[in-house]
Amino acid sequence: MSWESLAASPLAQTVLLAAAGALAYAARNLPGLAWTGLQRFVISSLSVDSRDEFLFSAVVEYMDENPELRRVNQFTARSVRRGTSYQSLEEDLRAGQPPRAYLSPGEGLHILRLDGRWVWLRRELQVGQSVFERVTLAQFGRSPERLEAFLQAAIEARAARETDTLSVYIPNPFHGGDWMRARLGSRRPLASVVLKAGQAEALLADLERFFASRARYAALGIPWRRGYLLYGPPGTGKTSLVTALASELRLNVCTLSLASPVVTDEKIHTLLAAVPQRSLLLIEDVDAFFRERDAAHAQVRLSFSGFLNALDGVATQEGTVLFMTTNHAERLDPALIRAGRIDERVELGLVDAEQLRRLYLKFDPDPAAAQAFVAQKAGQALSPAQVQGELMKRFGMAA
Repeated sequence: MSWESLAASPLAQTVLLAAAGALAYAARNLPGLAWTGLQRFVISSLSVDSRDEFLFSAVVEYMDENPELRRVNQFTARSVRRGTSYQSLEEDLRAGQPPRAYLSPGEGLHILRLDGRWVWLRRELQVGQSVFERVTLAQFGRSPERLEAFLQAAIEARAARETDTLSVYIPNPFHGGDWMRARLGSRRPLASVVLKAGQAEALLADLERFFASRARYAALGIPWRRGYLLYGPPGTGKTSLVTALASELRLNVCTLSLASPVVTDEKIHTLLAAVPQRSLLLIEDVDAFFRERDAAHAQVRLSFSGFLNALDGVATQEGTVLFMTTNHAERLDPALIRAGRIDERVELGLVDAEQLRRLYLKFDPDPAAAQAFVAQKAGQALSPAQVQGELMKRFGMAA
């Protein structure tokens, strides 16, 4: 067959067109292909994204502290609240503890010197099924040692800063599928929460037994989870107790409002599967969810069945410890607090004489004065918060 007849065949024309297209594509993308090859052989890079909350926050906060990484003219600011306990922003501000803003290189490409070498840093927002930030640090040279040293320094700086601190996480308000750190505060001693004799110590011992029993749960084929219901009038120390227990066990706290519009049937599964390691999950005022659900509140997007399915779901992390609090245990659906979901129910009531005495001694070590205070308050229905507020005024610590 001659060349002319071969070239005229449809098959040959298809092959020639495909070859021409491949050559044109290669020519058009040659710079990109060359750059990819250059990156592979002479450039090392390190990427961290916000889906890993610990590493990403460590890198962002380390960049804020590193003068060389602040020699740019475009910044991104992130805030971390610093309070002494789990409380509101208004209370933080009254206590003189405003949020701390961290400034780090903003979105885009930055070229700068780090430890005497030129590096480039790219920060970008990734939008897909979820929204997250990514920071990439790159340098010439195939050895990753300098980048590893940078990451390790960031981790060590955060560890040193948070040795005696408590992190509180909330659902990410932008997409609700993961957690973000909302505040950073000092750890609270268990002795600072004045409950009835032995209550706090019994809960601490129960938690310690739980964390030491993973193998036992596995041998019995039981999910390694634990649930507590703290109930009682307002001001009896329910939230303070969770904070103090987390502090004693060197854990953090994830706080979740079921009435939040961020929390849906779909997102609740993702949230429970993504609880940060070594954290207690706190759902406060769970009875409020029932009230707003029954009233068809416009903001409530979570169904009761969706919440129960998430609690029981296989995606819920092993080792999860759940605390639910309520002022009205009688309003809760029995299905929510049945065995297997709630293992321990603890009533935190109004103060007794021993609590009154111990609360007074926190402010004044005089035993006689403490006993007189107990006698003065005998027969009054008071919460620990009410007593503490009165004592703060008496000793000039509150207006």
